[in-house]
Amino acid sequence: MSNSICVVIPAYNRTEELSELLDSVLLQVALPDNVLICEDYSPEREKIIALYNAYSKRFEEKGVGFQLSLNDVNLGYDKNVRKCLHEASADWAIIMGNDDILLPNCIDTVKRFIEKNNVKFISRAFLRFVDSVDKPKGMSSLFNQDTIISPEIHSPKYIFRSAGFVGGLVINLCFAKKHETDKYDGSLYYQIYLATLAYLAGGIGYISTPIIGGRADNPPMFGQSEDDKEFHIPGSYSAKGRARMWQGVLDITKDIDESRGTNLITDIKKELCVRQSFHVFEMNAGQPYVVLKELKSELVRLGLFNHPLPIGLYLFNIVFGNISRLGYSFIRRVLQRNRKGGV
Repeated sequence: MSNSICVVIPAYNRTEELSELLDSVLLQVALPDNVLICEDYSPEREKIIALYNAYSKRFEEKGVGFQLSLNDVNLGYDKNVRKCLHEASADWAIIMGNDDILLPNCIDTVKRFIEKNNVKFISRAFLRFVDSVDKPKGMSSLFNQDTIISPEIHSPKYIFRSAGFVGGLVINLCFAKKHETDKYDGSLYYQIYLATLAYLAGGIGYISTPIIGGRADNPPMFGQSEDDKEFHIPGSYSAKGRARMWQGVLDITKDIDESRGTNLITDIKKELCVRQSFHVFEMNAGQPYVVLKELKSELVRLGLFNHPLPIGLYLFNIVFGNISRLGYSFIRRVLQRNRKGGV
């Protein structure tokens, strides 16, 4: 089973979107070897079981292994991702959110990249879409050509940029099982832990061609498990929830710095404080003053409010209220136009 691939899907509700994902697997130019769904004790469990039964014969006819694993309790995001990586039967896993979609070239492109590059963790460009991946809102891309993100050439900030969004990440399963830990359960960023280790051990591979579609604007479902219900509210990103996630990134980075004698945290903190603060304040455009004040307090607590950009965005949101959304939309359009123009 050299370079065999398993598509792993940590699943919680979203049965209709999961059906679209399974359809996209069956439409691949080159099929994966296996598909594993780990259902995380969701209210739609029976619907997901029925969906699995409906698709089983189609996968069997294609010669693709198809497995459904049912969790006895709600594990939460990190534990369920770890379970997927632990139970997958293949050399490599492609992690997919259950509301995302594989583009037809995905498996073929991944296999070609693996054959050419000696890495343990691979990131990718992806399309962002709402209703149809055929009409994407845009493309998320870090590089114009396939790349190995390594400490010798690239800043640690690319760890977060390459692995912050989980859909379509490709992980060597021997590598994942070797470094498996429950230390970061509840952080919602277990993939950042694996990406950081890979960055220091040969680099993170990057596929510049979009291989998946990531569904935009779908509300998060974190906050159901014992690990994350204290901080996260299902259906939204609260200030405490976002701070908890970033605290997880900082904890991961600090631990690895201490064990490896590196200094990754300086650039990671700058990445969160500057570039990522734009995304957070954009998501909170139009929120009441009390929400923005809480967000500011959480960022101050983490040491991520000591740069002019988050301070300026905070004031911008307060002064302009709902109108601030138009400002972010304008900036998005300018950035997209500049990318298309090669700027």
